[in-house]
Amino acid sequence: MDRQRIIALVDMNAFLASVEQALNPDLIGKPVIVGGEPGTRGIVICASYEARKLGVGFGLPLSEAYRRLPKATFIKGDIKIYLDYWRQVQSILEAYTPLVEPVSMDEAYLDLTGCKNKFDTVKKLGSALKYEIKGRLNIRCSMGISTSKMFAKIACNMRKPDGLTVINRERALAMLPLLPVGKIVNIGHKSEKLLAKLGVLTAGDLRGIPLPVLTDLFGVRGKEWHSYARGIDKRKVRQIVNPRTISRETTFNADSVDRGFLDGTLYYLLERVCQKLRELGLVAGRIGVKIRYVDYSSIDDFKTLRMPSSAEGEIHPYVTTLFDQLYARKVGVRHLGVSAVRLSPLFRQIRMFESERPYDLAKGLDNIRASLGYHAVFTGRTMLLADKFREVVDGYELRTPSLSQ
Repeated sequence: MDRQRIIALVDMNAFLASVEQALNPDLIGKPVIVGGEPGTRGIVICASYEARKLGVGFGLPLSEAYRRLPKATFIKGDIKIYLDYWRQVQSILEAYTPLVEPVSMDEAYLDLTGCKNKFDTVKKLGSALKYEIKGRLNIRCSMGISTSKMFAKIACNMRKPDGLTVINRERALAMLPLLPVGKIVNIGHKSEKLLAKLGVLTAGDLRGIPLPVLTDLFGVRGKEWHSYARGIDKRKVRQIVNPRTISRETTFNADSVDRGFLDGTLYYLLERVCQKLRELGLVAGRIGVKIRYVDYSSIDDFKTLRMPSSAEGEIHPYVTTLFDQLYARKVGVRHLGVSAVRLSPLFRQIRMFESERPYDLAKGLDNIRASLGYHAVFTGRTMLLADKFREVVDGYELRTPSLSQ
């Protein structure tokens, strides 16, 4: 194994279904389908390996899944439980190395360079990690270990489920020329088909294409592929440290009892919180509202969201409910704040559980505003703010400590 780098990829096999089997041992060894009850609209979000062997996998309509496997256990699923299990997996990984880079809610890269000292071999290190996950959570994972992210992923995919594969650099370079080109980093199905039309089917074929040709055809991606086809992958495992809280607040120049203005301000603050969440690729599990009155007394509270979200359209009803509960004194308000806590990465699985439309709408507004300015598109709720705050390109100019992190 290359002394310079020891990179691992941990893949939690059929993670959501495995969690359900861990919660209910009677389901172990049986086909489990997560996504919804039979007869409901939707798709399979995760299928256990027992179900996959019988022809049911991700993306299949639930109706078709039921037709193929009427005796399988169908479960709607609870994203909060899965996130909790994933956090526990991460805590185990972080006990081995601080350099953990989650890829999704079931997969993470680890930089184990320098972590081998407690073990005789890299394989024993990987076995110890797998054993700890199985012992503590009763779920299994596959693991690939090599000298780069690319080769770690190739190794991980060689033995599923519950496999452990170690590929040293010499073996990796020897197997690379015959590797299907689709296994190269960032080569998707469309690119694979286009390369096939050029006669490029393997990494060896790709290696034979001159760099200028690849860059002319594929730009920056072509330059990257040129390196990957030669076994050169310098991508680092990047430790992702998410903020614990994202908040936006403002103090008014004059105290207000105008409910329309207060509601509009709350919505605007929520917009800015959610915009930051989406920018960082995060979702919030809880949302909070803070009120400071004319006499400087303060009150705040939080609510847990039904589903982690970063879309203001989904979160706003919680903010309104909180404000209604907190604003009991009916006296002048001098300060408002909105806070998002219990933050998690916006993994694909979360998007599959929540409605796509509110997020896509909000993301579309982000794109328009990034190009044309905030006031190119705004909601009716925030129209009253123009009478109180000066309009600037990226929104409204609020009084310090507005838009605090």
